[in-house]
Amino acid sequence: MAHQERGAGAFGKGLPRPNKLSAKIDCRCEDLRTFVPGAGVVSNTRSVLVFGAHSDVGSCLLPCLADAGWSIYGFTRKQRSTDENTQVTWVTAADFQEPSFADGIEIPIVISLMPIWALPDYQQILESIQATTLIAFSSTSIITKATSKSKKERRIASLLQRGEAWANDEFACDNRSALILRPTMIYGGTHNRNVNRLARLIKVFRFFLLAGDGAGRRQPVHAEDLAQLCLRCLQNHQPGARTYLLAGGETLRYREMIERIFSSAGLSPRILTLPTFLMRGIVQILRWLPNQNDVTLEMVERMEQDLCYDDREAINELGWHPRGFQP
Repeated sequence: MAHQERGAGAFGKGLPRPNKLSAKIDCRCEDLRTFVPGAGVVSNTRSVLVFGAHSDVGSCLLPCLADAGWSIYGFTRKQRSTDENTQVTWVTAADFQEPSFADGIEIPIVISLMPIWALPDYQQILESIQATTLIAFSSTSIITKATSKSKKERRIASLLQRGEAWANDEFACDNRSALILRPTMIYGGTHNRNVNRLARLIKVFRFFLLAGDGAGRRQPVHAEDLAQLCLRCLQNHQPGARTYLLAGGETLRYREMIERIFSSAGLSPRILTLPTFLMRGIVQILRWLPNQNDVTLEMVERMEQDLCYDDREAINELGWHPRGFQP
């Protein structure tokens, strides 16, 4: 079979393990009690600050938090206001400098959906709100791009490492806690730059150029599943910092992933295969297209490489249960 549902057989030997310590998303929030047996609905007095609230994961998470009774502060660069529809109070860095707003405010839980390396820039805010629990998103790029031929990609891996190290240092003591989540390829929503990019190219050209056989395996993960996991993790009160790899519920070859994207666009798959070395010129042409200047040869070469991760720890310890690939 070209793909398989997730299970022990979907993982090969030697896969990396974590350290222990463009459509609108349809958010179908589940009651918190379905995640934590015996747990009651969280009181409205509980507060959470969300960085990266406008991301694909954030767009699903905010209404789910509101439905679960959380008081939500969404960090934004724009002027602060209250969104009556999603019950979000938008705050800026300047708001935390105003005594009338910042004095006495306590927001114990922080969810970071922005690049993890940006967190240290907000250390003063985290201290002022007396944050004790952090749920922060990193990426499996910390592994895949660490040895890339691209200097830019190696820098991204380095930034991820620095961000994770900061979160570990800050929340691994004094009865604080941090969950660092490393999802693989995220799709769903309008902001992601992987599946959405592929879908746009397919819709424009009506065919897709594949490097080699496109045999590299992928485990795309839906933004809504990540939002639901954040909701479950709000029940975490275990001190210390822990890191988890997160993959989607299905392992499939790159070629089949492309075929699935064709089908979701209502198109019959038209895939042309070329040797990887012939794709160099194609990459240069793609870089001239709007919003494609970050395409690299390394991205093309990875079509033949397995990017699969063993997330059994998240399955067993966090109740992670992602869907199969549904673009």
